[in-house]
Amino acid sequence: MPAFFESANIRVFWEHMTELMPASGVVPASAFDMMNIHRLVPDIMICDVLAQTCRQRVRFAGTRIASVFQQETTGRYLDEVYVGPYRSQQLAAFSMAVATGWPQWTRVNILGTVGNLPKQVQGAGACYERLVVPLAAADSSVVQVAAILNFSDGCSGDSEFLHREITPLKN
Repeated sequence: MPAFFESANIRVFWEHMTELMPASGVVPASAFDMMNIHRLVPDIMICDVLAQTCRQRVRFAGTRIASVFQQETTGRYLDEVYVGPYRSQQLAAFSMAVATGWPQWTRVNILGTVGNLPKQVQGAGACYERLVVPLAAADSSVVQVAAILNFSDGCSGDSEFLHREITPLKN
C-alpha cells in the first residue's frame, strides 16, 4: 500500500484493484465490477479509451463527482470536462495511465481564491485526491480507466499539485 494515500476510500479502492491485478500489473476490464465496491460508487468515474485518438469518454460518473464539479459528465470526453484546478496536469495523469498501463495518483491542494472553484468551496480551499487505474482488454491494451476521487473542503496550506506514478508489483 503506497504510504502517500491519504483517503480511506482511496486505500480501499487500491486494495480492491490490486486483488484483481494479474502479474502483468494491469487490471483486466472484464474483472472490474463496481458492484463489488458499491460503497465507493458515488466517488468513481469510468472512462472508455478511444483507441485511435487515446481520448477518454466518460462512461460513468458517480453522484458525488457530479455534485463536486457541478456538472453531469457521463457521455462527454474527459478533456471537455472541468476536473478541477491544475486541469492540464490532472488530464495528463489520465493519459499517462493509458500510455504506461500504470496507476496514477494525484493530489491537488488549492486555496479558495485560486482557479475556477465550485461554489461550495470558494473561499474555503479544497483538496482533491485521485487515483486513476488502467483497465485492459484481453490483448493487454488499455481500454478503460477507473478513477476514484476524494474531495474535502476547508484545506489549508499552499496551492499545489502532486503526482506519483505507481509501478504495480505483485508479491
